[in-house]
Amino acid sequence: MTYETEQVLRTGLDTNQQFEQKMLRNSAGISAAQDGQVALRTTLDGVRGNVASQRANLAANSSGTATDTATETSVNLEKEVDDLLQESAEIEQAVAEAAEILDVADIQNKQLREEIIRVINDAMKKIAIERARPNGEGNAAAADILKQMITEVDRLNGESATVASNAEGQLTQTATKLAPAPPPSTGDTGGSSGGTQVGPSFNAQGSRRGGGGGGGGGGGGGSVRKPRLPVAIPPQPGTGVDVNLPDGSTVKAPNETAAKAVRAALSNLGVPYVWGGTTPGVGLDCSGLTMTAYGEAGLEIPRKSNQQTIGAEVPSIDQLLPGDLVVWSGHVAMVIGNGQMVEAGDPVQVGPIRTTNAGQSFIGFYRPTG
Repeated sequence: MTYETEQVLRTGLDTNQQFEQKMLRNSAGISAAQDGQVALRTTLDGVRGNVASQRANLAANSSGTATDTATETSVNLEKEVDDLLQESAEIEQAVAEAAEILDVADIQNKQLREEIIRVINDAMKKIAIERARPNGEGNAAAADILKQMITEVDRLNGESATVASNAEGQLTQTATKLAPAPPPSTGDTGGSSGGTQVGPSFNAQGSRRGGGGGGGGGGGGGSVRKPRLPVAIPPQPGTGVDVNLPDGSTVKAPNETAAKAVRAALSNLGVPYVWGGTTPGVGLDCSGLTMTAYGEAGLEIPRKSNQQTIGAEVPSIDQLLPGDLVVWSGHVAMVIGNGQMVEAGDPVQVGPIRTTNAGQSFIGFYRPTG
C-alpha cells in the first residue's frame, strides 16, 4: 500500500470510525447488568413466597382485628414485591434489547467499512495506472476516477451515519419504555403521534410478540422488532452466481457470498440438531447453521436467530433468492432456491419455504448481503 493510498484510506474511514466509536459498549457490563437483574428477581421471588406463606400461617392460627390488619399489610407487601419483580424483568428486557441493537449496528458498520476500503483500494490502483501514462495522458481519467471514488465513499459514510442514527433512535425508544408514563394531556395534540413510520411491505404483517428459544441457542426469545432496513434490489437479468442443488437443478444466487453460504449450509445436510450447536458437520442449531454458513462465506452475521435480520429486507416471497434468510422470533432458515429452504431441523434438512413455525412470530425475509 502506497503512502498516498494509506492517507486516503485514513481520511475515507474517519467518518465510519467516528460512528463506530458512538456505538461502542461494554459487553461485560451489559452481561453483569443482566445477571444482576436475574439474581434480583430470584431474591424477590423468594421474598414473595415467604410473605405469602407467613400470611397463610397467620390467617390459619389467629383471628381478630389485629390479624386482619397484619394480613392486609402482608397483601400490600406482596403486591409491592410483584411490582418490583415486573420492573426488574422490564429492566433486563431493556438491557437485552440495547445489546441486540448495538450488536446489529456494529456488524452493519463493519460491512460498510470493508466496502469503503475496497472502493478506495480499487480506485487508487486505477489512478496509479492512469498517472503512469506518458505525457500526462491519463491525468484526466485519474481525476474522474478520484471524483467517482469520493462520491461513493461519501455515500457509504452516509449509510454509516444512518446506521448510527437508527441505533440511537432504537436505544432511545428502549430507554423510554422504562421512563414513567407522562400525565394524560387535557388538550388536543393536533397531529400525528410522531415516530418513524415504516412503509408497508410483506414483512410488516403479523404481530411482533415474543417467541420461543433464546440465549446461546437458535431462539431469539422476548419481543422482536422489525428493523428499519433498505429494500433488497433485485439483481440485473443475466447476473448472479450458479449454485447446484441436491436435486440436480441449478439456481442463481445474487452474489458470490450468498452462493458460498448456500453451498456451506447444504454441505451440512443430515447433521444432527444440537441446542447451541455451532460446529459444522457435528451439531448445529438453526442460527448456528446460518451463522457458520455465512461465516464460511466471509460474512459475519449475529448469533441469535431474531438478530439475523440484517442487510436488506426482501419485500415479498416471490423475490427471494438463494442465501436469503427466513426469520421468526425463535427460528431461522436459509433460502436455497426453487421454492425451498435449508434449516436445522433434526437433522439439517431441505423443505418448502414457509412463514409459519410452531406458533412463533414471523419477522420477515432478509438478504444479509444487501
